[in-house]
Amino acid sequence: MIRAAKKLFPASEGWFPLLLLVNLLIPLYFVLQEPRVKLTLGLLLLGAFVVLYRQLYWTASAAPAMLIAQTAITLTLSAAYHPMFAYIGFLFAYPLSEQKTRVIVTISVSFLAGMTAILVMQYQMLGQTLLAAILPPLFGVCVMPFLIRVSAQYKQMANRLQAATAQIERMAQQEERQRIARELHDTLGHTLTLISLKSEVTEKLVHRAPDKAAEEARDIRMTARAALKQMRDLVTEMKAVRLGDEFAHALELCEAAGIVLTLPEHAAESDAELPLTALQQSILATCFREALTNVVRHSRAARCDVCIDIEDGLVRLLVSDNGTGIGKPNAISAGSNGLAGMRERLALVDGSVELSPGPASGTIVTLTVPRVIRNS
Repeated sequence: MIRAAKKLFPASEGWFPLLLLVNLLIPLYFVLQEPRVKLTLGLLLLGAFVVLYRQLYWTASAAPAMLIAQTAITLTLSAAYHPMFAYIGFLFAYPLSEQKTRVIVTISVSFLAGMTAILVMQYQMLGQTLLAAILPPLFGVCVMPFLIRVSAQYKQMANRLQAATAQIERMAQQEERQRIARELHDTLGHTLTLISLKSEVTEKLVHRAPDKAAEEARDIRMTARAALKQMRDLVTEMKAVRLGDEFAHALELCEAAGIVLTLPEHAAESDAELPLTALQQSILATCFREALTNVVRHSRAARCDVCIDIEDGLVRLLVSDNGTGIGKPNAISAGSNGLAGMRERLALVDGSVELSPGPASGTIVTLTVPRVIRNS
């Protein structure tokens, strides 16, 4: 029976078909005790209730009218047969919770007024024990829809909070990567400057003081090894950022902002196709994220196009939009819109970033990274 009910009501909640069968057993028991005429009418009304219940999950536009009809059938059966028919009101409590507030209030008040009148008329027959047994369906129709709606709203708020938390974590990770990149840049810059100076001193001392030159050469070797170890530690600490993941995130971000985003073909596999090292890909992906964030925040664009050009000596990623544009390129300061951060990160891999006006309007951001030739 449960399997048959689930086939009849595939769009309903998983436990609702079972609830339908259980709640129909009570009124069915009272209908079967009636004479043939009332038995026939009762079965017809129950059949109509079941059909309306099923259609609630298939014809959403007519749901208010069907809920009113179900309420009328419930009150009719309760008045003509037995007040215990009120229990079938539990069945349309969940669909009722998805309606507008005025529909919920109208049906709840009507059901409460009708059942109150029925209980007053049949109080002598019911007695206090059966009267108490009628209270649960009153709660089910008059209160449960509001509780279900509040629960659904709470779930939506929890989902939004979870999404916001994930975004905060993402921003924290991005900030941490930027910190590591700056530290890597500062460390390498200082070390390479020191190695350059010591190399000049060594060159001058080779002929005049060979022992001193050998000592300087040893210092250069130790300094280079220490810098290499520190760089490896920092790169290991900085989690790699995949360009394919950033493309997927960009689609979600632009969809939420109402921007049509066009990505290269096979964008998800872009990482494997690019002739770049893991560090170069990570920096390129981070700079792409910054560029796209600027498009969403500042460009007022309706469309954004992303393309990748792989040439003999470099990989170029272009982000172009049809927004308000940048005016003159020289008007953009070095520290605006994260441009300085992109330049710092790309400088770690001898890359560059350029901003230029679009052909008609908008801005073109060009990220360039030297290509790595991989031996087969």
